[in-house]
Amino acid sequence: GMEALASTLRRLAEAERRYASELRGLAASLRYMRPLAAIVEAIARDSEKHAELYEALIPIAVGESQPRLAESDLREVEKVIDAHIQTEVRMIEETRRLLGEVAEPRIKLIVAAIHEDEVRHHKLLLDIRDKVSRARVLTDEEFWDAVWRDSPFHGAPGG
Repeated sequence: GMEALASTLRRLAEAERRYASELRGLAASLRYMRPLAAIVEAIARDSEKHAELYEALIPIAVGESQPRLAESDLREVEKVIDAHIQTEVRMIEETRRLLGEVAEPRIKLIVAAIHEDEVRHHKLLLDIRDKVSRARVLTDEEFWDAVWRDSPFHGAPGG
């Protein structure tokens, strides 16, 4: 039931945090190899992000009532997301251009990973902006239901 789900989410969050901390140790020992260390460090940050996302789901899993987003907050969210969408479009163009120009395989590998992140974030932000701009007042459940139902990547938030 709900408590079992909550305990699974807690267990996954803890596992991700342990994994992140092991990866940080590895990255520290690889400092002299900057590109490799940076990749390992980025994966560690992703693991921490996953832990935070799992933890954010626990109140939903245990059935805590979720707050409403007021219209003024929705408009603020919309404004910030709009600005970020513009930035992301530029970053997607920059990374696409780099991928077309650079032959060096290590540079290509990392730039391609960044490009994929940007594209994924962009889709998610467009989706969230769309939901927010149509809403006057949304409960947290309605908001997440709307976002996840049509999400371009069910089950893989962030990047």
